[in-house]
Amino acid sequence: MDLHKMVSMLSKKELVELVMDLTDGDEDVAKKVEYKLSTPHDEVKASKQLIRQYINENKRRGFISWRNVHAALRGAEMVLEKGRNKLVSGEEELAVRLGITVLSIVIDMLQYTDDSGGEIGYIVNESMTMLKDASSLVLLSTEHREQDRIFQLILDEALHKRYDGWNDIRHELLEVCTIYTARASARKKLESTLEKLLTKVSSISSWSSDYDQKSIKMLQLKVLERNGELEKAQKFINENLKFDEFREMAIEKDMANEQFTSALKLCEDGEENDSKYPGLVKKWKQYRLQIYEALEDLDKQKEILREFVFDNDYESYNKLKEFYSPEEWQPVVDEIFTELEEKSDHLPYIYEYMAKAEEREDKILKYCEESPITVLELYPYLLDGYAAKVDEIFTSFLKSEAEQASDRKQYRSVCKKLEIYHKACGETKFRGIVEELKETYNRKPAFVNELEKVERLFG
Repeated sequence: MDLHKMVSMLSKKELVELVMDLTDGDEDVAKKVEYKLSTPHDEVKASKQLIRQYINENKRRGFISWRNVHAALRGAEMVLEKGRNKLVSGEEELAVRLGITVLSIVIDMLQYTDDSGGEIGYIVNESMTMLKDASSLVLLSTEHREQDRIFQLILDEALHKRYDGWNDIRHELLEVCTIYTARASARKKLESTLEKLLTKVSSISSWSSDYDQKSIKMLQLKVLERNGELEKAQKFINENLKFDEFREMAIEKDMANEQFTSALKLCEDGEENDSKYPGLVKKWKQYRLQIYEALEDLDKQKEILREFVFDNDYESYNKLKEFYSPEEWQPVVDEIFTELEEKSDHLPYIYEYMAKAEEREDKILKYCEESPITVLELYPYLLDGYAAKVDEIFTSFLKSEAEQASDRKQYRSVCKKLEIYHKACGETKFRGIVEELKETYNRKPAFVNELEKVERLFG
C-alpha cells in the first residue's frame, strides 16, 4: 500500500496526531506546516516573515557565510513553492505578489551574503520565471483592471531603489512588464519609463552606461515585437546598429533573405566601427565567412580563415588546410610559419599546434628554443632528429630553474623536471646533471637532499 493511500485512510483525529508528531522536535517541519496552513488574507505577510526568519537565523555578526546560504534561503524556496501552487490553482496575482516578495528580500541579502555558490542567483532566476509565467496567464484569465494592477506592481518593483547597482535584474523585471504591453495603457506607461531611464543612463559616459543603453533599447524593441509591429521593429534595429546585438540581428535577417551584399556591408562597417574591440571584429568576420560560404567564394574564405589562424584559431587552420591539395598546401603552410615567426617576439600557441599537426620537427624545435619550458612536453617529437638539441635545451632550462629555486617546494619542482629529463635523455646524462647540481648547490642541504631522493628513484 502506498503512503498517499495510507494517509487518506486516517481519521481527522489521527491526521492531527500524525502532524503534531512530525512537527514535535523538528522546527523546520513545524515552520513548513504552519506556513502551508496560513490563510490567504495574510499569506504575503507570512511569507515575508518566513523568509526573514530563515535569513536572520543564519546570520553571524550581520553576515551570512557561503556555508549558511542554502539554509538561509529555505524560507524563500518554500514561498516560491507556494507561488507555483498558486499558479496551478489560478491565483496569478497572489503568485506575482509572492514572487516579488521573494525577489525583493533576496536582492537585499546580496549586501551581506557571500553568494560565491550562486544560490541567491538561482532564487532570483526562479522568481523571475514565476513572474513571467504568472504574467502570461494573467493576460489570458483576468479582467483588464486586474491586469493593470499586476502590471503596476511589477513596474513599481523594477523602479525600486534596491535595484540601483543591479540593473540586470531591474531590466529583467521590465522585460516581464513588456508582456502587458498588449494593453495600450501599460504600453504607454512602460515606453515612458524606458525613455526616462534611457535619458538618465545616456548622460553618463562609461562602459556600464553603454551596456545599460543597449539593454533598454532591447526592451524597446521587445515592445514592438510583442505587438507584431515588425516593420517598425526592423527600422528600430537599423537605427541602433552601433549596438552589436542590433547589428547581429540585422546581419542575420539579411542572410536569411539572401541579401548578401547588404549583409557584407553591415559586417564591414561593424569591423570598422568596432576596431578597438577584437572580440567584436572577429564576430563580424565570422559572419563574413558564413556569407562567403553561402556565395561559394573560395578565395575570400581562405583570406578570412588565414586571418583567424593568426588569431590562434585551431579550427580555422584545419578548415583552411581542407581547401588545398597536399602539394598546394606545403608552400602555404610555410608562408604561415614564416609570418608567425616574423609577426612578434613570442610565438603563439597556434604555432605549436601547427608544428605538431604538420609533423615539423624543425618548427617544434624552434618553439622549444623560444620557450624552453615546453621541452618538458614536446621532447618526444624531437628525439629522432634533434636528440642533442633536446639535451642542450633541457640542461640550460634545468640549470636556470635550479638557480632560481630558493625553498624546498621549488627544489622539489626542479627534481620533478629532472625525472622528465631522465625519460628524455637517459640514465647517463641524468646522473651527470644531478651530480653537477649537487656540487653547485652543496651549501643548500635541502636542495641536495631532494636531489638525492630523485637520484634514488632510478636505483
